[in-house]
Amino acid sequence: MRALNPDEQEQRKRKVLHSVIHEYVRTGKPVGSHSIVTTAHLGLSSATIRNTLSQLEEEELITHPHTSAGRVPTDKGYRAYVDSLIELQKLAVREESRIRGEYETRIQEVEDLLSQTSRMLSSISHYTGFVMVPKIEKNLFSHLELVPIGNNRVLVAMVTDTGMTKHFVLNLGGEITRERLRTISRIINQNFEGRTLQEVQESITQRLEEAQREYREIISLAKDLGQEIRKISMSSIYLDGTSNILALPDLSSTGDIRDLFKLIEEKEMLSKILEDDFLAESDEAAAGAPDRKDQGKRRRKGQHPQVHVRIGSENPIKAMRNLSLVSSTYRLSDRTVGVLGILGPKRMEYPKMIALVDFISLTVNRILKEFEGK
Repeated sequence: MRALNPDEQEQRKRKVLHSVIHEYVRTGKPVGSHSIVTTAHLGLSSATIRNTLSQLEEEELITHPHTSAGRVPTDKGYRAYVDSLIELQKLAVREESRIRGEYETRIQEVEDLLSQTSRMLSSISHYTGFVMVPKIEKNLFSHLELVPIGNNRVLVAMVTDTGMTKHFVLNLGGEITRERLRTISRIINQNFEGRTLQEVQESITQRLEEAQREYREIISLAKDLGQEIRKISMSSIYLDGTSNILALPDLSSTGDIRDLFKLIEEKEMLSKILEDDFLAESDEAAAGAPDRKDQGKRRRKGQHPQVHVRIGSENPIKAMRNLSLVSSTYRLSDRTVGVLGILGPKRMEYPKMIALVDFISLTVNRILKEFEGK
């Protein structure tokens, strides 16, 4: 019998590993050699497959759960599989058509687009869809409007350079006339257009004091505006379909479910992980990766450009050790402004989920580009 050269041995191991993962994703049950022989059609004998499974186990790519005769992939095995995906699976035509159809409805504001995107990601993946808007303190102030709404209250509508609109209501200590509010809006817009929200928050009171010292009632308004801008500068995240992963059989213990529920409820931990991806993408762009092809060179070999995959133990927090995170960023005005994707079990169809996140990321980027041109 001819001995295999090292390349042929690696190719055989890769095929068997892929077969184990495909079967485990399909059934959720440990995979034995007999199952691979009957379903994968690799042209290998049971003895050869058993030997290859032993080699994969020695390399910690698969493992025995308890005393089962079958094997399941490890995090390392999933990573090797994801990194070996040379060609990205295309979404089914009906799924692409459904996504395009959902986005054809008239969307007036960026927040509506992001909320709709998280619902779409969840609906098609059957996992949890998310869209994160990172801290916007570095976003640039465009303009705001102050509108009296009665009972000494003012509606503030603030717009950033990325098209993000924030609304909030201020309760005033006394009445300020509509004309005075227009004057204040004009002063703020003239002084702060193109400045970061952090700069606006830090110096708005001083600027208004300097501009109109005789209007003492605006000082309180300025302080309230600064406090509200600081609040809205924090990260925000849209989550849909959280019940999809809370019901997964992959989360076997009460502790797993409790930790995940805490993660979903508090959101700050998940936001921190997503911000890491956001900052990494921003750093890549700043380093000179202007297009998708160049950016792909900075990913793990074989990983599709623009799409990040965190598998199990690669996630830095305990609540996500049985889950995988598939994410991509979205851009506006040539700046990375947020992260979107899905949170699901390690036992997921990675080619399909990567394709889904990639396609929706492209779609959101296209729509944001259209927003920019309006």
